[in-house]
Amino acid sequence: MAKNKANKGFLYGLLAGGVVGSVTALLFAPKSGRELRKDIADGAQQVGEQTVRIAGQVGESTTRLAKQVASGGAAIADKAKETTSNVIDSVRNWKRGEERSERLEVNQEVAAGQEENEEATERTTIS
Repeated sequence: MAKNKANKGFLYGLLAGGVVGSVTALLFAPKSGRELRKDIADGAQQVGEQTVRIAGQVGESTTRLAKQVASGGAAIADKAKETTSNVIDSVRNWKRGEERSERLEVNQEVAAGQEENEEATERTTIS
């Protein structure tokens, strides 16, 4: 996330520097007022077009990231429900006094579910 902020700051700085540099170059160029105004208008139009293009790219990236987060969240929620169900079943079986081996199997399934949940969380966090 810090990298995105740095990229955004760099992009804003680049855009501002381009505008300031363009206007400064135009103001010091030996041209008539009419030519200078036309050049400034053309430069402003180019900056506006670039800004629209960059905003579109940012919007697409944001949409893609939101979809990734949503799908990862759904997977984590499903794993949490499954793990909870396994724990509830394990407790019920334990209360009923079932065989120790059956409890061990359930506990192993719960542990495996928890590991899968942690791995899914790590994959979502990394993405």
